[in-house]
Order: sequence, then structure tokens, then C-alpha cells
Amino acid sequence: MKSSSKKRKSRHLKNSERTTTTRGRILEVGDDEAVREFIAAICKNRGFDVVQARCGDEAFNLYRKRGPFVLVLSDLYWYDRGATEPPLSSTKAIRHGIQLASAIRKLAPEQKIVIHTGASRVREQMPKELGDVCILEKPFRVEELEALLL
Repeated sequence: MKSSSKKRKSRHLKNSERTTTTRGRILEVGDDEAVREFIAAICKNRGFDVVQARCGDEAFNLYRKRGPFVLVLSDLYWYDRGATEPPLSSTKAIRHGIQLASAIRKLAPEQKIVIHTGASRVREQMPKELGDVCILEKPFRVEELEALLL
């Protein structure tokens, strides 16, 4: 009799628990909170959970703890408030999206990565081993981002 009550109890728990199925997790990296929230909203609308980071070091630490992700979306540069150049606080710091992509690929060679930027000629700066990293040029349309989420 005990086993049947356990079955009833577990069945009850399964029916009463609310589970949400997502399409996976995306890591979004960018210094501009409004842009991060905009991208996160688009990704959430498409059924993804989004983890956000403000800079490369924070993103890489999150990746090591919680990765891999379905997709890593990263800005090319992260700026300190009011600074005119990328942060140079440490020579070991991950200072731009290409460095972040390289660091992540050392951990997970198959990780899908997209770098979004308003800078021109980014592809020319990309190391050959990152040839499959997508570049999403700003300003981009919502449909362009959504196409990368398929």
C-alpha cells in the first residue's frame, strides 16, 4: 500500500508542478544596458532564457560556470562609463568580443558565437580559427537577430 501512495503522491506533484520549456540559454554581452535588455527581450520572445554580462571578463566567468549556451551574442567593444577607449585595466583582461570568442572557443570549439557591432571591417580582424563567427552589423533589424536564433 505504501508504494501506491508514493505513486499517487509523485503523480500529484508532476501534475501540480509548473514547468516551462525553453529553447535553451543565450549569453548576451554588452556594456549598454538598454541594448542588452532589447536583445534579451527579442530572445525571450523567441523562447530562450538569457544570461547577461557587462564585459568580457564577466561573460567568460559566467561561461565557465554555466556554459555552454545555445548562442553567445557579444558586442565587439565594452566601454567604461565616459571612457573613449575599451577598458585597459589588465593585460590579461578580455577587452573585446574577438578575445572573448577566442577564449570561449578554447573551452568549447563548437560554440555558436555572434558579434554585434557598428564597427566596419571586423571580419578582416578576425583570426582564421574564428572564421565561422557571425557578425551582426548595427543598427540591425529585429528580423536579422531573429534569423540567427533559428
